[in-house]
Amino acid sequence: MQIRTVSLENFRGYKNKIETPFDKLTAIVGRNDIGKSTILEALDIFFNDTNANIKMDKNDANIDSGNDIITIGVAFEGLPEKLVVDSTVETSLEEEYLTNESGQLEIHKKYKNGKLINTVLIALYPSNNELKDLHKLKKPELVKIVEDNNLEVSDKRKSSLMRKAIFKSFESIKFETQEIQIDQEGGKQIWDKLKEYLPVYSLFQSDRKNEDQDTEIQDPMKLAIKEILKKHDLITKLEEVYSEVKGASEKLAELTLEKLSEMNPEIANELKPEFKSPTWESVFKFSITSDKGVPLNKRGSGVRRLILLNFFRAEAERRKQERNVPNIIYAFEEPETSQHPSHQKLLIESFIELSKADINQVILTTHSPAIAKLLPIESLRMIDRNTDRDVIIREPSADILEKIAINLGVFPDIELNNVSKVKLAICVEGKNDIHFLEALNRNIPELKTIFNLSGENIILLPMGGSTLQFWVNNNYLEKLNLCQVHIYDSDIGSEKPNKYRESVDAVNTRENSKAFETNLRELENYITPAVLEIEYGKSFELGEVDWNRLNVPETIAKIVHGNSESTIEWENLTSEKQSKKISKAKNKINTELVNNVNKMHLESYGFYEELESWFIEMRNLVEQSKGTPVLT
Repeated sequence: MQIRTVSLENFRGYKNKIETPFDKLTAIVGRNDIGKSTILEALDIFFNDTNANIKMDKNDANIDSGNDIITIGVAFEGLPEKLVVDSTVETSLEEEYLTNESGQLEIHKKYKNGKLINTVLIALYPSNNELKDLHKLKKPELVKIVEDNNLEVSDKRKSSLMRKAIFKSFESIKFETQEIQIDQEGGKQIWDKLKEYLPVYSLFQSDRKNEDQDTEIQDPMKLAIKEILKKHDLITKLEEVYSEVKGASEKLAELTLEKLSEMNPEIANELKPEFKSPTWESVFKFSITSDKGVPLNKRGSGVRRLILLNFFRAEAERRKQERNVPNIIYAFEEPETSQHPSHQKLLIESFIELSKADINQVILTTHSPAIAKLLPIESLRMIDRNTDRDVIIREPSADILEKIAINLGVFPDIELNNVSKVKLAICVEGKNDIHFLEALNRNIPELKTIFNLSGENIILLPMGGSTLQFWVNNNYLEKLNLCQVHIYDSDIGSEKPNKYRESVDAVNTRENSKAFETNLRELENYITPAVLEIEYGKSFELGEVDWNRLNVPETIAKIVHGNSESTIEWENLTSEKQSKKISKAKNKINTELVNNVNKMHLESYGFYEELESWFIEMRNLVEQSKGTPVLT
């Protein structure tokens, strides 16, 4: 299960109820003290109860509300298809009418004076008088209804079977959204089972000491040591050592007291030997040092935080395995803290990759422009205030992107020394695409003759894909009134094909601008099968492989891995290792292999004409800007 929406009411700065959707990757942005951390901490309280890093406090109710009931609500999707709540009897949330009107599991926890007082489901539930309180009934009460109505139930010891029979006995059921209490008898069995499916939620906060004695390091290591001692049956051996040491020590102590008694019997009679049994997992201390012996707590704050962040991830994995649940939610508060800009970029890239795994969901907060511009637009949520000064959460839109850019100070990633000389901006997704286009233009004379990319009157811009930086750059270019050619991957065959279609259509409505979506999946597909066959000795039969849709970097990564000495199959590599290998392959395509592509390769596969049309459009736009006739 993964979070779909989160709602807060009367919690700290959130006086009125707010609700915001969550994605696989969700980034909450906004200025300091606006309420970003409040959302992460509310989720920590919701998921981890008394084990949360932050405990619910009696003063957490909003001071202006005049109300002392705090509500934290979470709606989940990806629900378990079946639940076994009565011994071996399977049921489902749908059969029990315990999902909301969107088919999600929506759980609200209510608190008063710092204590959890109520747990309810928000469900589209039967509203017939005879049915609306069915989950509140105890087993004997359900048995009475079944027997009074002569309903057939195979086992009256099973509450779920009796509820199902009662529901089915009604020809017409009316529904309305209701609160179904599940922390008392009736719904409690279902709630106890549902808790086993809830994701592990792990919060990494920014205001911490970042030392290797932090509980996030010490606690998991103590638990790991405890498991090692248990697994390898070392406790018995250690107890034998303990008994021997204890026996020898007690004999020495008794002999000491005997000698003391000869000198001062009164003091000797007051004393007795005492030997405490050790807690073995606390005996073994764990620390991290460099190969030069420098301990972690003497390293820079950025290194300490980076190491701790990954200990945090390891601890989340351990908790997932311990609880045997399928999902983990990683929550990072201002992960950019103390990190060099290059590390910040690597962190965000790793978070994006982390969120792509089926079992993971990633939430982070930031007020850093550098972080915000690297994030996908659809992941952004901005915390703001309305005209009544109430906290609200805004989702991505054209106007909110402008507010985020202004609020965080995200500036265009465009450096122009002399704008007057520039006639054309060629916009692509990333720097790899620039390398690819420049290499084609440099190595294929026919393309260079049409239009030379090395001229001083053009700039090539990495727009940042579907990130906030993309939007900022695009908006800035419009204001400069430059001719523009945009070339974006169609991503056909991927999980999100044609994700730039709206941007392409918008550019094509402007004067002096033209946007293209690639006919193939991405620019890397124009490397051609022939080049790969020469490089790797592998032939691609186009009747068997849909080259247009093929993920070429991944294909190359798999070939390279298969040719390596690794004994691990590609499918058994972690997603992180696969991503690194794919990234390496992508870099090789755009910096090395592209230099082997020639016009004959492109023509033989029918790719050349499309590429030629891009360069013709570039030439025509520049000619138009000079006021000269357009060439065809």
